[in-house]
Amino acid sequence: MLPPRVLIARIPGAGRTLRSPIPHSTRHLSRPFTQKTRLQVISSPLGRPQLPFLSSSGSRPLPPFSVHLRQHVARLISTERRNYYKRRISNNLKLSLSFSAILVLFQVVRLGMYHEEIEHLWPTPPEWTWKSRWCLRSAQAEQHPEQMGMLTVDWPMVAGFSRELLERLENVEGEGKGILEQEDGGFLVEGVGKTGFDITAKSEPWRRGYFQTLMGAAKAAESLEGWLTDRKQRISAPAEYVVGPSNPRPRPMPPKEKTILREEDCEPASPSPEAFYMKIMTTRGFDTRQKIDAALSYADWLDYKGLKDTARDMYTWAMDIAATGAASSVDVSKVVDVKTGVLKNDGKSLPSDNLIRVSTALAVHHARQGDLPVALSIFTSVLKARRSLPPAPYGSVLPSLPSLPRSNDPFRSLFNSLKTTLIPVEYPAPQPSGDEPPLRTATSACDEAGLMTYIGEIIYASSSKETGLAWTRDAVDMAETSIHELGNSDDLSALRMQCVDCLRVGLANWKTMVSRLVAQAEKDELKAIEKAKTAWYGGQKQVQATSQEKKRWIAEKMILEDRARRLEPFTDDGSILAGMAPNASLFT
Repeated sequence: MLPPRVLIARIPGAGRTLRSPIPHSTRHLSRPFTQKTRLQVISSPLGRPQLPFLSSSGSRPLPPFSVHLRQHVARLISTERRNYYKRRISNNLKLSLSFSAILVLFQVVRLGMYHEEIEHLWPTPPEWTWKSRWCLRSAQAEQHPEQMGMLTVDWPMVAGFSRELLERLENVEGEGKGILEQEDGGFLVEGVGKTGFDITAKSEPWRRGYFQTLMGAAKAAESLEGWLTDRKQRISAPAEYVVGPSNPRPRPMPPKEKTILREEDCEPASPSPEAFYMKIMTTRGFDTRQKIDAALSYADWLDYKGLKDTARDMYTWAMDIAATGAASSVDVSKVVDVKTGVLKNDGKSLPSDNLIRVSTALAVHHARQGDLPVALSIFTSVLKARRSLPPAPYGSVLPSLPSLPRSNDPFRSLFNSLKTTLIPVEYPAPQPSGDEPPLRTATSACDEAGLMTYIGEIIYASSSKETGLAWTRDAVDMAETSIHELGNSDDLSALRMQCVDCLRVGLANWKTMVSRLVAQAEKDELKAIEKAKTAWYGGQKQVQATSQEKKRWIAEKMILEDRARRLEPFTDDGSILAGMAPNASLFT
């Protein structure tokens, strides 16, 4: 039997502890953390680690709460956790900055594409600076809300863009370098001040852009008459909403509008419209068409304000401008009666386009004032002159306004936007001055339809109802034919809309005339029935005649309703807000 083996380590000294033996008598007894004297706190730890923040000594004062909290938080956040939070904050900050930069760049690209699109629709003079071109295209876009997806025109924005642009263009040290004041210090107009510059030294695109700016400012001034603008809050509103001594009981603000306009902080939203119209008509460098546009617009504004005599003087001024421009090619005295506006149509001399426009506007003015015989004579002379115009040469292209391709497909729409952005804008050629006779084109029938509508309405109201109704029927037929001849081309959409307006007005007049004739026939039938009760002879024949007359007009009314239903795709603009005024919104 083998003797028992003694457990001996294979490696000498491996079985011994590495710590030196401590005598039993010198060991410290284990004590709780919170029951240590100050001597033990500052002595070297032999048993457990020493934690000063857990010790409570009556002789040691407690630190302030803020210091204690800071020390406690610092103890909780270790070096590893601090680095972890630093990494997380740094990564989140980088991600936020990157995302914000992407959003900013996206908005910049989107704004650039938007302005490139409206630059194609309303080109600006290439020689202008980018800020001036920005103001002009923005003002033009605001005046055409139907093409920009808006409901109404933001006239305060148009006035703001136009005011800033005029300051730049009339600055002789900047954009207006080269413009001069006219002889004798310029023109002085009572109530308007000094107006008109000499801009003949400027290029045609510059002059055209300056004209567009003045016309836009004038239209904005018409719509903002009676409005005040608070420059501090940058908000415009009618004067009845402004609180002040002149309006102690203002109208309540709209529910969603929290601001209050005070009279001492406000100023007129725009100068008077005549300041801009007179500046156009007294500026040297504009052609005849541009001056007549301003004169007719101003005269129409005066008609709206009820200033009949002033409006008549403005129409006379417009006739003088048109006659002066046409005098170089024909003898004006053989073409038109300057005093009455009636075209003579002698078969030899043709009137200029400007003379036809002014005569038509003068006839509308007389019709508004109730002078129907004079208006009818002018309308018929203009219609005869238009029908005697020579046809346009074969292959001539109709003038068209630029338009952008539209698509419901989002990918196609994006492709069209990119294509529009990459294609450079070509500034259009100038329009004719209007001093030459116009030519017959596809839209001439539409112009004649508009004149026939006026003539039919005047004849219906003054002399023969059936004759006036016949003129109106022919006008509707001619307008419908013009729409079909123009087709569905996007390039001719603006011209087609003019024919659509003529068709819509003609149908409305036709409906009104027939409805009145039906009502009158019903009254005549009732009267005939009452007379037939007491009549000795012929009473029943009169009843039958009036009954047949009523059936005739009822049948025409049914035919008209069916035709209006068939033409609804042309006359219906698809908007329930089509009847809203351009400045229907109060606060913009």
